[in-house]
This record gives sequence, C-alpha cells and structure tokens, in this order.
Amino acid sequence: MINYIKDLLEEQSKDRNIISLEDLPEPSLLPGIKEGSKRIIKLLKKNKKLLVVGDYDCDGIKATTILIDFLRRAGFKNQIDFIIPDRFIDGYGVSKNMVDYAIKNDFDFIVTVDNGIGAKEAVKYATDNDIEVIITDHHTPGDQVPEVDLIINPKFNLGDFPFKEISGATVAWFLCCQIREDLNLQIDMRDWLDLVGITVISDVMPLKSMNVTFVKYAINAIKNKKRFIFELAFDSNKRATLTEEDIGFGYVPMINAVGRIDHAKHAVNLLLQNDKKEIIKGFKYLVDINNKRKYLNQDLLNKILPEAEKQIKFGQKVLVIKQELLHEGIVGILAGKLAEKYNVPTYVFGWNNAKQCYKGSGRSAGNINLYDLTEQASNEALGFGGHKGAVGVAIKKSDFDKWTKKILKSAENIESKEFEPIGPKPIECDLSIINKDLIETLNQYRPFGEGFEFPKFKTTVFLNVKNVYKEGLHWNCTIIDKNGVSCNALFFHDRNVGKYDLQEVEILFEPKLVRNNEGYTIELKGYLTD
Repeated sequence: MINYIKDLLEEQSKDRNIISLEDLPEPSLLPGIKEGSKRIIKLLKKNKKLLVVGDYDCDGIKATTILIDFLRRAGFKNQIDFIIPDRFIDGYGVSKNMVDYAIKNDFDFIVTVDNGIGAKEAVKYATDNDIEVIITDHHTPGDQVPEVDLIINPKFNLGDFPFKEISGATVAWFLCCQIREDLNLQIDMRDWLDLVGITVISDVMPLKSMNVTFVKYAINAIKNKKRFIFELAFDSNKRATLTEEDIGFGYVPMINAVGRIDHAKHAVNLLLQNDKKEIIKGFKYLVDINNKRKYLNQDLLNKILPEAEKQIKFGQKVLVIKQELLHEGIVGILAGKLAEKYNVPTYVFGWNNAKQCYKGSGRSAGNINLYDLTEQASNEALGFGGHKGAVGVAIKKSDFDKWTKKILKSAENIESKEFEPIGPKPIECDLSIINKDLIETLNQYRPFGEGFEFPKFKTTVFLNVKNVYKEGLHWNCTIIDKNGVSCNALFFHDRNVGKYDLQEVEILFEPKLVRNNEGYTIELKGYLTD
C-alpha cells in the first residue's frame, strides 16, 4: 500500500515545478517592480514621507510588516509609517478615509500592499490631492484599474514573471528584494520568508513552484523558533510534528481574528515588536480576541443554518444568506463553513451601518471560479474583489434582490462536474494499513494544500463516541473496522456524528502523528461521507 501511495503522490507532483530558494526568479521579472523600487528610493532619499496602506487579513498584516520592517532596517525610519483600515469604518484597502489620514498627517506618497488594484476612486482622490500612489497587489484586476503609473501585480501587466498565483506578502517581499539590490544593501531577505510562507497558507495559494518553497521555509522557521511569537503559539510537542495544517488552523485564524472583530494594527505592531514582555502581552491579547471570535462563529453559524438548509432543499446551486445583525468580521468564516458543509459556493452578508450597505464574503466550492461568478452580477454591486476561491462584495439594500437573482441565474450555467471536490479520489482501505511508516511517507510530500490535497482514506467502521466537545460540535470516537482493528478519531465541526453513534458507518479520514510526553500516537481526523 505504501508503494501505491508513493506512486499516486509522485504522479500528482509532476506539475508542481518546485524550485529551490536559489532558483527563485529575479525580482526584476515582476512587471513594474524596477520602476517602483527606483521611485520609492528616490522619494525616500528626498525625505518624502511614506504611508504603507495594508489590509486587515493575515496576508495584508504580514505584507505590511515585511515592507515596514525592511525599510526601517534599510535606514528609512522616521519618514515611514503604516495604516491598516478598520474593517467596519474604512472598508477594504486604500480608501478615501486612508487618503484623508495621509493628507492630515502630511504624507507625500502611499504604497499599498495586498490591495489597491480595485481602488480607482480612492487613488484618484489621492492624486488629486498631490499624494502619489504606488500599488502592490496580487488580486485579479477588474475592468477598471486605478490611473497610476506604477502597479506591481503579477496578474495585471503580464510579463516574464514565471508564476502568477502568489500572495500579497510575496509581492511585497519581492519589492523589498529589488530595493535591496538597487541600494546594494547587505540585508538577508530570508529574514521575512517565514511571514511569506504563512501567507501562502492563509490566502490559500496553489501549492506549486515557489509557494511550496516558502511554506517549507515557514515550517522550519517555526520549528526552529525563529520568532518569539512562534514559541508562544506552538509548544515544543506541536513544533516537533508541525505541518502546514497546524499553521492554517491554529496560527492563521488567531492573526485574522484581530482584524475581524478589533483592529489589525495590533497584529502588525506585535510582529514588529522586539521586547519579549511586550510580545507576551500582545500575544495574550490576540488569544483573547480569537476566543471571542470562536464564540461568535458558532453562535452566528447556528443562526444561519436553517436558512442554508432551506436553500439547499430548494435546490439552489449557490447559497446567498443575509442577516442584518451578522458580524461583518465573521461573514467570511461563515461562508467558508457552509461552502465546505454543502459543497456549493456561498455568500454571507451582514449590514454595514457606516457604509449603509450589505457587505459580505463569498467562498467557493469544487473547481468553481468565484471571482468569475461574482463578476456576472458586478453591475448590481457597489464593488467586489478577490480571487478564484474567495471574494468580498458590497451591495446597496435596494439592489440586493437583483444581485441575488443574477448570481443564481449565472450559477445555473455551471456544469455539475465543477462542483465535484478537487483532489484525488479517496483510497479505500482497512485501518490496519495506518501506521507510523505510512504517515511518515505521506509527510515526505508535504506541504499539502490548494492544488495538492492531502490524501483521504475511506473505510467502513463501527463508531463509538467517547467524548463530546463544544456543545456537540466536536467528537472524540473509537472506530473499529471489520477486522477488529481500532483507532482513535476526531470529528470537527459536525453535529451529525451523534446520529451515527454505535452504528456502522462509512467515513473518510486523514492520519497524523501526534507527539506527547510518551512519544507519538496516531490520530485520525474523520469525516462522515453521508
């Protein structure tokens, strides 16, 4: 069986084109980056004040940290600062509010990170007020882009850069590489590669080419305690068996949480901090915020599940859910939960009082390009942006029904095969094949993720629930196959497991090694197929 799995993974790996750090493309291949670097250097050397405008998600937080930290180390300390929009007041990315802040505080130019490609009006407002804007972004451009001279985005002005699907922080890092080269600085650019690798995971970038290299670097950096925050986020046992999944489900949500229900500037300040006492203080604050986010998640998910079930029974190919009291910072998580549960694209909206409109997030399912689908109703929206797997949308109350009708009508044209889960078919097996050698073989092919999924195994077992957590949301079970082989399994975010207690059921599962004080144990992450 191990040889079969090796052959399977080798076949799937053929088009990944993984490269080493030494073989990374030259920054200069990214269109606009040479001109952008020279312009930033020229302005800074003239003592012009720079405002970096970031975003409130993990990618934007890390991108902001990279650019600010690098420029400070390059010697530009007193003339640079950053601002992260308040999700609830300012909205996404560079906006009129951000420009007003720049005007009030005498900034001469703005560099965006992880945003800006769709901010035509805000950028015009800035240039009308003699504030130059340089855009660095990675999101898919719409029909209209800002009228500025410098846009650094691998998806905008296609050139010779060999890989387009990179995170916003990756773009920012390459810009710093170019500035380093132009200034002939002796700065080790690997110092920020751990942050880049984390954003590959957080923004669900394809696990191909340089993205694989960055994620591997991030995992090793965390294991080796490169930053003090990693020691706080992952204990020694967790670091010993750390995978991209631990980062994606443990660390990333904590970083995202502060931008969802508080202000993401706290996360940037924490990452820029060197004082251990202050890092401990800031980390505890993030943990508290994340715990509040978890409570909100479940409370709001329970409120919208009945509407989701109703739409599924009605046969909709896309879920569109709005409730005015939904917390705007949580709608993306809710959309992701429902998209995963029902395997259909899902939009979830809450009401934004400051903007007097519905603001929501969408998450895709299967192989459906959610950006393309959302674009079909763009005329009925105030604005939208994102990429294949996730989008953000703002809609007037008077236009919401028209927008919904267009989305549902467009979804009818999606072929059924596009809804099928991405990745290889599950491997049918008995529990007897699951051992340390198999798991270590699987781990040799990590990282897994978008476009290179961790293999799922399928078997029929007798399920015996042992412990229930989070009011029935998570379950710890003993599972026994037809040959009497038993194993411990955990089921997450599934209240239906209780219906199958003490019954024979078909499950999918993923095996992993968990380190403890006695050594290692095997644990299965289970999924019901029904």
